[in-house]
Amino acid sequence: MAVEAAAPRGGGSSPFAAAALRGRRILANRWAPRIALCLVLIFSFGAKAIDLNQPPYCESPCKASSKHTLIFDESYYVNAARVIVGINPPAGEPYHDTPLHDDPNAEHPQLAKLAIAAGIEIFGDDSTGWRAGSILFSLIALLALYALVRACGGGPWLAVGASAVMALDNLMLVHGRIGTLDIYAVAMMLVSAAFYMRRRPLLAGLALGVAACMKEVALALLLVFALMEALQIARAWLRQHESLRQAALARGRQFGLFLLAGALATLGLLWLLDVLVPAYDPGTHTLYAGNPFSHLAHMYEYAQLLKSKPGETGIASDPLAWLLNEKPINYARVAVSTSVAGKVVATHDTIRFEGVMNPFIIFLAIPALCAALAAAWKSGERLAALGACWCLGTYLPYLFGSAVSGRISYIYYMVTVMPGVYLVVTRFFASKSMPRAATVGWAIALIYGFVHLYPIRTLL
Repeated sequence: MAVEAAAPRGGGSSPFAAAALRGRRILANRWAPRIALCLVLIFSFGAKAIDLNQPPYCESPCKASSKHTLIFDESYYVNAARVIVGINPPAGEPYHDTPLHDDPNAEHPQLAKLAIAAGIEIFGDDSTGWRAGSILFSLIALLALYALVRACGGGPWLAVGASAVMALDNLMLVHGRIGTLDIYAVAMMLVSAAFYMRRRPLLAGLALGVAACMKEVALALLLVFALMEALQIARAWLRQHESLRQAALARGRQFGLFLLAGALATLGLLWLLDVLVPAYDPGTHTLYAGNPFSHLAHMYEYAQLLKSKPGETGIASDPLAWLLNEKPINYARVAVSTSVAGKVVATHDTIRFEGVMNPFIIFLAIPALCAALAAAWKSGERLAALGACWCLGTYLPYLFGSAVSGRISYIYYMVTVMPGVYLVVTRFFASKSMPRAATVGWAIALIYGFVHLYPIRTLL
């Protein structure tokens, strides 16, 4: 489409107007958003891969893997991966002296730990081996989020914006560079959702099965799409519009296929994993080999034991506090102290891995969610509906579990919720009614929040 600009009065065009016209032409090029997406991926890769050995590690060359520092729950998942590949974890570490080549972390499925184990086999038993898979799947998550926005009918620049917001979130950054399970599950959840929104329920169900075998929390995606289809059906029936009703029923059938395919894929893949790499419970010395139902029952029973205790202090937090970014988790911290005459006068963090969201994303979640719900009900906008239902379908189970059964919860559980937040917040600022200055100001604030929380403080 040709872009024309009226010449200003006076017979010439100002340099500013000419530059603005060139900028519009560049942005209108179909390759521009793809190039921008590549830049987002490069930025995200660099932010995660640089100084991957941090926090502190032994002096180079570091020959003993036990000298490397494990971050947060890496102590469970990395040591489980070590056992899978036949390495006995150091004394004092989880799963020391458990049977080799089984998965001693039976409370979660094996697939993500197999990915960590593959990293150990390829790169060695060090920080690169443990964390390379997380970086890879974090990049897959960025691509899948882009594909999801496009599948929902969003434009390419809106899709790039959502991926950029994800790349600037500290919680996703941290989990994208440490050896834990959550980023693997989130990446495959987004792949599944992209297939579903493109009306490929069987592929979506298969991807969901893979996600669930990375970490079982991925099954919350079933509730996400159940809510979305219920919203569309209710909207069609209340408006008494026959074509809307027929479309809603068709989507209901699509959800049924998705549910069936997801259940079969989860059970089938978990059975295969239990045959190839049996799950082993060190507490009861039970081996789950070839029976996915007993393994699922064990995972459920384990989750039911995770109860909060009145007056207990620690890293646990109430889900309502997450929306205010309260009770962050200190994953790893290294500080340098300055002393004068033997007295510490100042302390400066050089490493600070925190489980906390970019405040300029999470603080806008509720108004953006309300705007998305309104748009989904009024116009049936698919992106608004999916974003809102993702937020609700992944967050409410934690809220109800905490309130009803006293289920213990932690702020990093928001990793599975945040893709929905990225969608609703991005579309909120991309709205035509939003002043451009507000959007630019928000983008600057996002960058500030990212820099302020970036864990490798020596680079700042």
